[in-house]
Amino acid sequence: QFIHLAYRPKDGNINKKVGIIGKGVLFDTGGYNIKTAMMGLMKFDCGGAAAVLGAALTISELALEGVEAHFIVAACENMVNEKAYVPSDVIVASNGMTIEVD
Repeated sequence: QFIHLAYRPKDGNINKKVGIIGKGVLFDTGGYNIKTAMMGLMKFDCGGAAAVLGAALTISELALEGVEAHFIVAACENMVNEKAYVPSDVIVASNGMTIEVD
């Protein structure tokens, strides 16, 4: 999934164009869970995407003049299949109890 956001100044005058790109891979397990020692840290693979989206918010709030900015995020989940669980998922057991995957 590619996310593309763009900012353009309201007056339409553009002196500089910039692009900011980041990846957002949710728990890059690479398939089967072979990264047991650091699985909880895999959420940081979304850090690039978070930085890009934060920059988009900041630039839009600052209403920069003369700058056209493009923000690109490549976002995906890298799991064995759509039924796989990752740390921080919450599932509901048949008795109604909720369980957080760790």
